[in-house]
Amino acid sequence: MSVTRFIKNVLRKPEAIPAPGAIIYNATVAIVLRKPETKIANDIVAKMGKGTILDLGSGTGYLAIEIARRSPSLQVYGIDLSRQMVKIARRHAQGVDNARFVFGNAAQLPFKDNSIDLVISTGASHHWKTPRLVFDECYRVLKTGQEAWIYDWCPEVFHNPTDRRKVNEEYGFFVGRLGPIVSALHGFTKEEYQTEIKGHLEQTAFKGNYQMTLTDIWVKITLKKHP
Repeated sequence: MSVTRFIKNVLRKPEAIPAPGAIIYNATVAIVLRKPETKIANDIVAKMGKGTILDLGSGTGYLAIEIARRSPSLQVYGIDLSRQMVKIARRHAQGVDNARFVFGNAAQLPFKDNSIDLVISTGASHHWKTPRLVFDECYRVLKTGQEAWIYDWCPEVFHNPTDRRKVNEEYGFFVGRLGPIVSALHGFTKEEYQTEIKGHLEQTAFKGNYQMTLTDIWVKITLKKHP
């Protein structure tokens, strides 16, 4: 086993980030991700005129709050397994009435069947202990015809010098410098997406109704709930 693989396995063990880690995340990682997540927020607002959005592993709340601020007609919920993350997110969301954060497990979502118009997640899926259950929960809560957008890191994004230069130009020094390190220790390789993740998806209600695309610093998995 390589050193990188060993470290990745250690980092994935805690499904919920402990309280000290949440504070560090809020001060560092959350700041680095603001530009990439702002772009995702803009894409979501452009797609969704109204409805209910659920952010899985919402962390300290930046993405959910940005969506809510940009479109008051959207109701945005964030759910996280770290109580400290939820606490920080609620503090950040003060004054944003259409953004709410709850403590809970993505594998047991506290939402009704067919109640959500879009499920999103950024940089959280590599922490899921039971990804099949999470995917099936996404299917359960989504309204028919609606989608889930699952984003996570992929180190191959930074292997091509041209792509890496684009990341530096669009997102700045810190994302360009830290991205290769973070993506090597978190997220999944292209091979893992095509084997491990695809294998999970093929055993869920989304079987055959998903796409994986390399976009910006992420691999985006688009899941659609068909009738």
